[in-house]
Amino acid sequence: MFYLSMNPATIFRPGLCAALLLSGLVVPELKATDVAAASQSARNATLINAAPAFTGGAESGNKITLLSLRGKPVLLVIAPSPKDRSFRKQMQELRGIYERYAAQGGLAFSAFTVEGGRIPSNIPFIPVNDPVAAAAAYDVSKGFAVAVIGRDGNLDCVSTKPLSGQRIYDLVMNNAEMQQRFRR
Repeated sequence: MFYLSMNPATIFRPGLCAALLLSGLVVPELKATDVAAASQSARNATLINAAPAFTGGAESGNKITLLSLRGKPVLLVIAPSPKDRSFRKQMQELRGIYERYAAQGGLAFSAFTVEGGRIPSNIPFIPVNDPVAAAAAYDVSKGFAVAVIGRDGNLDCVSTKPLSGQRIYDLVMNNAEMQQRFRR
């Protein structure tokens, strides 16, 4: 059984909090068709708590917008630099679940607000084009934050503390669209 501990630094969005806390939900193994159907319904979903927009990928010559990623889970990590203690702790947590996260089509973005640099990880982070503006849009004036954005474009979770890898994976798998699919 999966239990969530409420951390005051973690802000859960309506619907997701109730589903995770009240149900004690354990996510069953999903088939590719379930994920594909959920991705399609996510494209057609109504946004309840839309994640603030940002773009990334300018370093590689791409312009990836959050809107263009509808149907894929997105992880945004905001930190002053890749040397930040909280950022390094979050990287340790992500290493354990990244393959499962990537199998769900998940993408990871980084927004370094003070100094950039090389990320000591094998996780392919996409740099945010304007990290200071992205941090401001997510109400992070300084310091660390991690945001989980669902396939439907809703902001499912924002935390100023590193989240466990399993919690991030559970947030991705237990978003509103996936729960609605399981109810049918």
